[in-house]
Amino acid sequence: MRLKNILDSQSLKDFSSLFLANIFQKLLGLIRELIIAFFLGSSILYANFLLLSVVSDLFSQMTAGNALKANLLPKLTKFYDKFEDGSLKQVFSFSRKTSGYLFVMSQIIQTAIIFHLNLESNFLFFAASLVLSLSLCFNFSTTIFLTIIQARGKFLKYSYASITNSLVFTVLVYPLIGLASILGLALSRLAGILSMSYAFVKPMKNKNNGVEIELNRSDFNFPTLILGNFANIIIISSRCVAGADGSNSITFFMYAVVILNTLLTAVIGNVSTILLRKVSLIKNTRLMVYSLILSLLTGVLMILGIYFFSYEIIEVVYFRGAFSLTDVADTSAYLYELSFSFFLLFLATILFQPFLSLPILTTNSIRLKIVYVFFGVLFLSCAIIVSTDLPPKEKALVVMYCSSLSAFCLAVYSYVKYLKHEK
Repeated sequence: MRLKNILDSQSLKDFSSLFLANIFQKLLGLIRELIIAFFLGSSILYANFLLLSVVSDLFSQMTAGNALKANLLPKLTKFYDKFEDGSLKQVFSFSRKTSGYLFVMSQIIQTAIIFHLNLESNFLFFAASLVLSLSLCFNFSTTIFLTIIQARGKFLKYSYASITNSLVFTVLVYPLIGLASILGLALSRLAGILSMSYAFVKPMKNKNNGVEIELNRSDFNFPTLILGNFANIIIISSRCVAGADGSNSITFFMYAVVILNTLLTAVIGNVSTILLRKVSLIKNTRLMVYSLILSLLTGVLMILGIYFFSYEIIEVVYFRGAFSLTDVADTSAYLYELSFSFFLLFLATILFQPFLSLPILTTNSIRLKIVYVFFGVLFLSCAIIVSTDLPPKEKALVVMYCSSLSAFCLAVYSYVKYLKHEK
């Protein structure tokens, strides 16, 4: 009887739609990576592009994805639990204005990086930086409305939107990267975001009836932005360290992360989304236990699989075109050595969710303390390791493990605070 209730539960249906959509997206993402590896391999051109895109990726992760979800999903879920519908007029106005600020900030920093890398004579990088900044703006605006869709419990519609983005990106990446190299890669990413926005966000402009949903800067609590996206901040920071010396080590790092990130987003990310939505409405210890068990099993199976088959996995996935056997060996080494840190990220992601569901006003001081410690460890590890003579790979791994371990400890601390708060 209990098994039947589990199979019939809405949580399982929501997870299934998100999981299957994510699996399809990861398959499309894998195809994209095959194309990128075929055309660009581990070239310095691609390494410089990855370093340049750190800026837009970091801004995107801070203002979209998990960060935005952690800030807005609890508030919007409670709104739609109380009201059947709401007006989105002010939300559109807020998203447009904020997107403009993001574009300017991103472009200024990317231009500085271009000059730092002595690429100012290369028009290709300037053009790519403009496209990356535009992608950041549209992704921020679109993600707000996708979060509204999630808050209403329409996970199937959200899944379709995500697939649309990934599908268009994948279809266009081959011809565009063949024609315009890294600029084509950036353009195909922008096209995917625009297609998703046109198909799923534009129809929402007509929703001007009901109680006005109001968003402002105070809804984007800085500590929550960090805690909601700590995993990607760690990954992007480690990626920056891997490419800081101008070598192609950053390319091997990224190819390995693509494989590992599949599990982080397809399984753990979906579980954490449903967990956050559920505990925002009512305490659910059983769901928390199930989520942790699933994370543990996923992590253990991942490590075992990579331990025995890391070289074979990379060879099957990437070995073609400009991607050589030497690249296979370097990437497979990264894959195994990064896997344990991702296991810590799996557990920390789940443990943070209940705490993020608590009211920001009553927990802001605790959130700030956690963020201070998190950034303290991250910045200290980066500062110390960059000044050493270690190879780029070892530097990136040290930052990754120090930050992941600290994040796990802080996640356990946050869950203890959640349990005390709920008593």
